[in-house]
Amino acid sequence: MQRYIDQLIGDLESVAASPPTPAYIEIPPHAENIPDIAEVALTPFKTIEELSGIKGMFFPEVYKLSTKQTEAVIKAIFKVFDSLKIELIDVPDDIPPEVLYEALTFNWDEYVQYLPSSFMELELCTGDAMTCLYGEYCTCSDDDDLLLDDDLPPDRNEQNDDSELPF
Repeated sequence: MQRYIDQLIGDLESVAASPPTPAYIEIPPHAENIPDIAEVALTPFKTIEELSGIKGMFFPEVYKLSTKQTEAVIKAIFKVFDSLKIELIDVPDDIPPEVLYEALTFNWDEYVQYLPSSFMELELCTGDAMTCLYGEYCTCSDDDDLLLDDDLPPDRNEQNDDSELPF
């Protein structure tokens, strides 16, 4: 397995060393003063798989890897992200490498934009603690504190005041 991992890391580093050619976009005359905005508006979305040329199926299952191998592949993936100007902005603190590897490789078919003049922020969190690939390390449940009392369903034991009903 180590030989395969070395080859995969080599392929990832090769992609990182030579990012794809940017998509040709013709900036409209009214956007000549804001080329970064025009780039965001006109650059097509492609999957990370398409941009890198590395298929998601090439990543071995995490249970077949040692922690050291997992960390090495993650490091190479982030080199690819850097070269593609993709910034993963929602990685929880203290996430184990195995969980991060699963989230990264599961989302290898995620659509992104290659924006050479700027960068693209990528979030892998689903916003739902039950489905988020970060699992128990996900911080999306922390956002529940932002809900107002009016946003929550009424408590079953709470008496409803029906006097406000129109009928």
